[in-house]
Amino acid sequence: MASKAQSKTVESARDLFLWDYDSTLFPLALNRLMVDRYADEMDEFIQETVLPAGGTGFLPQQRVFASKSGWHLRRTVKLDPVAEFFWYGLIYKNRARFRKPLGLDRNVFGFRIVRGEPLPTVRSYANFKASIAYGAAKFDQSAYFDIASYFNHIYHHDLVRWFEEAEASPGDVEVFGRFLREISSGRSVDCLPQGLYPSKMVGSAFLSFLEASNRIRSARMVRLMDDVWLFDDQRNTIVSDALRIQALLGDRGLSINVKKSAIPHKASAQEGIPSTLDEMKVKLLRRRREAMMDDGGYGEPDDEETTTIEELTEEEQEYLLGLLNGSDTTEEDAELVLSLMRDSSEDLMSFLPTLIQEFPALAKRTHHFCRDVPDIEELAKILLRHTQGDATVPEEQLFWFAKMAEDYLLKARSAGSLLQALFEHEQATDITRAKILEISTKKFGLPELREEQLRSAPSGWLGWAAAVGSRGLAKGQRNHLLKYFRKASPMNRLVGEFVESRF
Repeated sequence: MASKAQSKTVESARDLFLWDYDSTLFPLALNRLMVDRYADEMDEFIQETVLPAGGTGFLPQQRVFASKSGWHLRRTVKLDPVAEFFWYGLIYKNRARFRKPLGLDRNVFGFRIVRGEPLPTVRSYANFKASIAYGAAKFDQSAYFDIASYFNHIYHHDLVRWFEEAEASPGDVEVFGRFLREISSGRSVDCLPQGLYPSKMVGSAFLSFLEASNRIRSARMVRLMDDVWLFDDQRNTIVSDALRIQALLGDRGLSINVKKSAIPHKASAQEGIPSTLDEMKVKLLRRRREAMMDDGGYGEPDDEETTTIEELTEEEQEYLLGLLNGSDTTEEDAELVLSLMRDSSEDLMSFLPTLIQEFPALAKRTHHFCRDVPDIEELAKILLRHTQGDATVPEEQLFWFAKMAEDYLLKARSAGSLLQALFEHEQATDITRAKILEISTKKFGLPELREEQLRSAPSGWLGWAAAVGSRGLAKGQRNHLLKYFRKASPMNRLVGEFVESRF
């Protein structure tokens, strides 16, 4: 699979899926392998088994919780392979519906496909910040706000109406609404799956009624997803527009986040950079962002797999380590250190247990940081102690611990104990256990765990993951196990036939 740094051109739903895969919240190998190697058969399954009248429809999806800063959680769902591939396909097919607003005074950044290339979020964010700085320098007055729990509060009916007004075909409008209704078991809100580029495209475009309103008089409005800025020379215009925007949002059941809003606000050209930030930190923050922009990064931790950052000086390394020495280390400090010191991972091993315990939302970042850790035995012990200890381990952190075990630690002496502890953890979910079951190794008792799931033939994540995890077994043994598994449901049949025919 080509990295985003090498190529951003996508020519199909499969390409878009593979381009976005590593950036998703719970990237399971099952979904990637099936889309990569079985896309035509999956599309046939959707057309012949899922969509027809009397067909299976889309399955209700697994609820998951991604970690946010400060022990907050983001509630969403993990889509099964068929639902996920369909979503990418539907939005890719309708990519022309996602248009940039006309006029320089109304600008929206990110989350479109332009000339075959998805807009990279890091660069879009940088352009968004530059546009804010420009507005602050040109106008005397401003206001900013974002929408409270935006994705969790969009109404199903409003999404379908937006898609229809975007001039999608009647058939696509119908299946768009059906998909969102069925994956959420009929819920009218909180039906849009988060963490996927197609969903971000929809979420951004849905708010286009703000730019389209001729009742908003401010000289300039800029937006990135649900972060909105207004600029004008007249305070009354800014305040009036802010009130009008809140009314427009209220018509759709949305409201602004009061803690992240300022109406009115006196912006500066250095907006977003605290005045107390020292010169060294500003320099390091810029270096990280520039490196990701040069690689065309997406703005998620996975892009740092291909991001090259200039070697740190001794002074810079000491500064970064100093950020972790104090008792007031912030999550932003920890994230910066993990991003920039991957080539000096040995120096950070003593801090890793504290970072893991205090900042679970950095689990994905920690996974990428640990890629080059030389002492895998010590890393495995750190994860095992944390998993078996008294600390709270959220779902997403368990998932990324399992991903670390798969990617880096299968040769460590305590790998088996770590996988067992993760599988049996009191906070483990079907998704975190599925991550372990899909690991195709024949060691650590995983074949027995997979066989247990396949013989009971459940139609769900544990069975599907066990099936794809059996891909490393001898063909006869594997196909014998899958024979009965495939009979449990149409989805089991699809997954079983995929494993039998592609491995």
